[in-house]
Amino acid sequence: MKFDLQSFAEKLENQTPAQLRKGIRSLNRDLELHLKKIANPEMYCNDWNSKDERGKNGLIKHWRHEIKTFAESIQNRVEELEKRGEKP
Repeated sequence: MKFDLQSFAEKLENQTPAQLRKGIRSLNRDLELHLKKIANPEMYCNDWNSKDERGKNGLIKHWRHEIKTFAESIQNRVEELEKRGEKP
């Protein structure tokens, strides 16, 4: 089974400036939440204390990856707005 990866890519050029800004706000909230999860995982993961080190490290790695993805998506939206002469 083949997938067209372009169909999964963000179509930022089709979004209005308001949609792009809303996306930035939403992604910033998600990014902040993941930073809080890393800082205090017990509050966000009910079984944190019963996880072994490998499980804990895997979850933190996942959260860090998500933070990176959110930051890249934010930057893409900022660049799209700037390309249009708009302010983020």
